[in-house]
Amino acid sequence: MMPTTTIVLVVSRSLNVDGRKAYSTRGQLFDGKVDGRCIVERSTTPFCDAARVLLAEGVRPEAKLVMRHADSLADALRSTVGAAAGLTVRQDNGPPGFTRYRAPDFRTVPSPVRETDPAAVQVHPAPELAPEAVP
Repeated sequence: MMPTTTIVLVVSRSLNVDGRKAYSTRGQLFDGKVDGRCIVERSTTPFCDAARVLLAEGVRPEAKLVMRHADSLADALRSTVGAAAGLTVRQDNGPPGFTRYRAPDFRTVPSPVRETDPAAVQVHPAPELAPEAVP
């Protein structure tokens, strides 16, 4: 059996166009790279988000994943891709901690268009393409 290669995620602070650190309402934003390729941009949870990207790209769940900050050789976080993909950081009033990740359910988001709104563009078929009238 071949030894499993450890995937190293290098995170750095996301910067705004003016060079200042970028923040969202949930906290500071980070970018994450694996082998120089950016796989996560502007994330408050780059380790977990990167694991989900890697899993979607076909990386095996048991592959080892390590996160390091760009200016350090020390491991900040370690896990397997599968375990990290199933987690997110709890964002409540208490101390931060990991909790189970639940993918957003876009089926429950209301549509921004009301059913009673008229069509933006009405398409009239060419006369030769119009269905024939049934007698």
